[in-house]
Amino acid sequence: MAVGTGERRGELPDPAGAADLAEFVGLLGELRAWAGMPSYRSLARRVGPLLRPAREVSASTLADVFKPGRRRLDLDLVTALVRALGAGEDEVGRWRASGVRVHREAKSGGPTGVLHQLPADLAVFTGRERELQDLLAAAPRPGSPAATVVISSIEGMGGVGKTRLAVHAAHLLVRAGRFADVQLYVNLYGFDPEREPADPAEVLASFLRQLGVPAASVPSGADERAAMFRDRLKDRAALLLLDNAEDEEQVRDLIPAHPGCLVLVTGRRSLAGLDGARIHQLDVLEDAEAVELLAAVAGRERIDADRAASARVARACGNLPLALTIAGARLKARPAWTAADLLVYLDRGGLDAMTVGRRSLRPVFDLSLAALPRPARLLFLLLGIQPGADVTAEAAAALAGVTVGTARATLEALCDEYLLLQLAPGRFELHDILRAYASETAADRLPAGDRERAVGRLLDWYGGTAEAAATALLPSLGMPSPTRSGPGTPGPDPRHPGTPGPDPRHPGPPVTQFVDRGAAVAWLEAEHGNLLAAAAAARAAGHPAAAWRIPAAASVLRAVNQNWPACEALLAGALAEVLRTGDLAAQAWLRNRLGATATELGRTGEAEEMFTEALAARRALGDRDGEAAVLNNLVIFYSRTDRPRTGLEHASLALELAREQGNTDREASALNAMAACQSALGRNAAALELMQQVVAIRESRGDGYRLGLAYILTGSRHHDLGQFEEAAACNTRAREIARRSGDRFGEGEALLGLAKSLLGQGRPAPARDCLREAVAVFDELAAEPYLAEARRLLTVTVH
Repeated sequence: MAVGTGERRGELPDPAGAADLAEFVGLLGELRAWAGMPSYRSLARRVGPLLRPAREVSASTLADVFKPGRRRLDLDLVTALVRALGAGEDEVGRWRASGVRVHREAKSGGPTGVLHQLPADLAVFTGRERELQDLLAAAPRPGSPAATVVISSIEGMGGVGKTRLAVHAAHLLVRAGRFADVQLYVNLYGFDPEREPADPAEVLASFLRQLGVPAASVPSGADERAAMFRDRLKDRAALLLLDNAEDEEQVRDLIPAHPGCLVLVTGRRSLAGLDGARIHQLDVLEDAEAVELLAAVAGRERIDADRAASARVARACGNLPLALTIAGARLKARPAWTAADLLVYLDRGGLDAMTVGRRSLRPVFDLSLAALPRPARLLFLLLGIQPGADVTAEAAAALAGVTVGTARATLEALCDEYLLLQLAPGRFELHDILRAYASETAADRLPAGDRERAVGRLLDWYGGTAEAAATALLPSLGMPSPTRSGPGTPGPDPRHPGTPGPDPRHPGPPVTQFVDRGAAVAWLEAEHGNLLAAAAAARAAGHPAAAWRIPAAASVLRAVNQNWPACEALLAGALAEVLRTGDLAAQAWLRNRLGATATELGRTGEAEEMFTEALAARRALGDRDGEAAVLNNLVIFYSRTDRPRTGLEHASLALELAREQGNTDREASALNAMAACQSALGRNAAALELMQQVVAIRESRGDGYRLGLAYILTGSRHHDLGQFEEAAACNTRAREIARRSGDRFGEGEALLGLAKSLLGQGRPAPARDCLREAVAVFDELAAEPYLAEARRLLTVTVH
């Protein structure tokens, strides 16, 4: 009986088929697989007593027997090993005889002319049509004027099907009559759980023997071997398949010089540093290709019986070929299952369900993780627990507690290892299955406290940066002072010394500051999904400050763009979180903004209730500036609900408070609110005079966005008075300010106001041009009421 925990599989390997020592060692590995893959330790315990004389054998000694590139083997040890693996005595004799033969041939130079080495083509190959065509098109053609050897590097994450594609492409070329004389293949073991990466010098020695060079004539030095290898392939159209490369250095000396040669290299690490290499980055399969691969493995009838469930199985596998192959084999092995049953199995089992027989997805990723430097390993694991869909270098720095420069370099290194995707410049994300793997592995290798502190740092950074961006949009935002959750600095995990904590000297980057409004808008737009995910994570993790501050800050861009339903949803979620904390200042701030939002949405009763509660809270806190902010919004509310006289009373109080505090921003807001009330009362001249005071204050303050808004409102007052040229001048100035400050909504509003002024002057043609531009802006921002008005006026100008 074999030593291993598994069962014997199939027929015994035949040692007579070994052409040389390397193949003999490979067949020993197959014999171990036949015996159920016993561990080296268990084999060592069994082998020692079988030797004559008996002696103790270490596990490392046995592991060396199975390593490629050996020049000789201890035949007594091999004989005992074959017995320990369960072979009968007749078989043991055959293995010994073959061992003697390959050693003898190695001394004499061995067999020659082993020139057709491609592994068998795959019975199941689907999809990859574009990638195949790219590889075939890049291959040199007979008689073509190629100047250098063609090197095609097929790269991608583990399990994406690099070897499958390379082998299939090579066979297609050979079947087409190309590279018929020489096809060399080697597994370089760049990522292997039991073998060290192949030594290029040993690979060269093997290639030279296969090209007919006697072993005794193979040079001892790597450079001399490389030179002889290039000489032997001179003027020969050879195809080399270098599988599973570790890096550029491992393959550099294996490249022939003849321009008629083709080198196909596969690897999980970028070989962009290899001179002349054409990089073919392999992604996961397209949806249709993924389902086709499932059908090819599991059987088309079962997949076609429920295409919807099969498509969900493919998505659960992340369209990753290895995962699809494992899942399809699992379905094939369970005749009673349907695709829906397989889906349930995968959903329940997670990454561990991606196993069938001896094939498993997790060890594939374990190898990639183990090959990473320690800082990259930590960041990769942390990326599995960060809440957003992707990260920037700044966010990654906050997550890992390192500098931005360090984070950026580490992210790029992870991309080079094909463990991370960069689908847009500066933004990085994990493939779904790699994210699941990173999350599960982080839960196992990183202490809970370290994970919580890492996420806490990220939430603090998102919250602080979102507030900075919101303040750049509305300088008078006045959010209550934050209560930070404390970044903390985790230390190394004593259970996993290979996974260190962040450097305590670097708690992460400071909050990003925005020098202009356009940058703030761009950041809030790009990070919107991540901000929502961060807020949800803050709620789940018990970070109350981040749970309300992040959506509150994110709502500002929606308010600026007049997307009031989205703004209200964010603010309402924030208020629900604040009500749990008892933070009266935060409640007042949010209710004031919710009141303004409800006003815009026409829900007057709700708006008045919010303003009343916000005003009471500000007065209870003795916050005079906050009271003025609420009063200004309340005045606007009264101007729109047929109570402009009441609004004027509140505006006078707001103006008094602002001047008492010396707050010119609040003073301008109060004057603006008073102008709205005067306009509602039909006092257009008084309203214009007030707005001119607002413009003067905003000009003196250099208020940018708010100055543009003041010009738009001043233009409206001129328009009400029939002063169309003055109104046009105000809107033209507002448009210039909006463009300079990156205020798309302000630009649209200015264009709409300018069009009205031009229509008032009897100039429909230029008004039509303005309206078309306004429609484009409002359509882009989904600002429906303004879009509807611009379209209505455009129709008027056309007819």
